[in-house]
Amino acid sequence: MAKIKMKQHANTYEVLTNAGFTPSQPLQYRKVLATSEQGRKYTLEVSNNQKTTLFNVDGYIITKGQKCDKLILVDKNEEGDDETWNEIFVELKGKDVSHAIDQIRETLKNPLFAHPSNKIIKARIVAASFPANKSNPIMEKAKKEFAASPYFCELRGMKNGQKDKI
Repeated sequence: MAKIKMKQHANTYEVLTNAGFTPSQPLQYRKVLATSEQGRKYTLEVSNNQKTTLFNVDGYIITKGQKCDKLILVDKNEEGDDETWNEIFVELKGKDVSHAIDQIRETLKNPLFAHPSNKIIKARIVAASFPANKSNPIMEKAKKEFAASPYFCELRGMKNGQKDKI
């Protein structure tokens, strides 16, 4: 009986595109990548002339259960390097930060997004408001949880329209 060898995809971008998912913003060099939904906006300033792409997760890649809104992939490869990518999961939210945390947690568990080429994993919650000048215990607990195994993900809350950098 012959064994069928599955092609090992080099990165999450290949996994998603080979599964038939088309990015809403193609993989290309850009200085700024922005996405918005229902009045909430996330903007990523891209340094060092890196390729970025954006996938819609909610209702497209994942259609059931809890999931975040968007996935940004940043190609960090230089000539001759191994596959090195950054993933940024984005949830554009009103005020329910606790629900946003749950949505990102469930998205991070999805094996489609787990690939050894993803060297840096970030999650961003863009919310209408975060508690000012006081620590949000739900967010602080989630930051610690996400930073540890199995996620190794940097979680950060952002105000609507606030710029992120990579």
